[in-house]
Amino acid sequence: MDTADDKDFALEEIRNAVESMGNKKASGEDRITSEIYKSTFEIFPSYITAMYNGCSRRGAFPTRWKRAKLIPITYKSC
Repeated sequence: MDTADDKDFALEEIRNAVESMGNKKASGEDRITSEIYKSTFEIFPSYITAMYNGCSRRGAFPTRWKRAKLIPITYKSC
């Protein structure tokens, strides 16, 4: 999994990604909203960054992070 150009995520890269999350996004399977995630990052920025870097180094991400529930919205014309 390792390549010569691999490098860890910087805390500011993760901060930018977290801050760009929309507040109106629906929660995922874990029911954690983007507002809760943003608040958690503000309290534990180093821990969250280390978590992503650990996943990246191991090449293993939790299955829950790989799933999404899509709800199609249909349009009916009058």
